[in-house]
Amino acid sequence: MVARLLALVLIAASVPAVASARDMAGLYDINQMEMAGGLELSPNGNFRYAFDYGAVSEQSEGSWSLDGGTVRLTTDPMPQASECDRGYASACFRGTPLTIDGENLILLRWDARIVLKPVQPRPR
Repeated sequence: MVARLLALVLIAASVPAVASARDMAGLYDINQMEMAGGLELSPNGNFRYAFDYGAVSEQSEGSWSLDGGTVRLTTDPMPQASECDRGYASACFRGTPLTIDGENLILLRWDARIVLKPVQPRPR
């Protein structure tokens, strides 16, 4: 019985806690080889994003939401389709997922795994 209870406690402790929107709000930095940029997730649900990678230079703003272990970005206002995702000017996010990996966010874009690291640790 004690062994069974201990096993349940260990399993519960190994399951990561689901982050809250407050936990995720803040500034994130992109600082990888040949990449620069950042993401600001405001507590009010708005975001601002900028990214430079080789010949790619883009920016976006809009709303963000938390869906379990995923942050989702939606550009607002959405530019015309001809202006979207050309590698410069406008990044057009439509519920685009960013996976939560510890304190970091992971964005898969332009054949790259972009790691967004918090500028300062999140309060717990």
